[in-house]
Amino acid sequence: MGSHVPCIANTSIHIQTLWVWENHSETNTVLKTMDTKTLKLPVSFINILVDLPESGMGYQIVKVILRSGKILHSHKVLNSEFLMLEENAIVHVKDIEKIELETN
Repeated sequence: MGSHVPCIANTSIHIQTLWVWENHSETNTVLKTMDTKTLKLPVSFINILVDLPESGMGYQIVKVILRSGKILHSHKVLNSEFLMLEENAIVHVKDIEKIELETN
């Protein structure tokens, strides 16, 4: 019961399967899988994120502003360098204009 962690190689997009515990009631906990894509961010974004506070241990919850004007809300960035995307999301590093911490 763990997670499959991608081997980071020369490509910038990786798909991994996360194992997520979900509570459906006080006594019923279910393990489900969720496919995600990990996008390796360039140093320019890493340098910005590394100076911002973490949302939790080793991650930040961010909004991603795309050059098209579209905003992707509540995405997780691991260790200030790996942007977690849904498997069906089509986002490339060149599409990203700005990344900011998500505020409630």
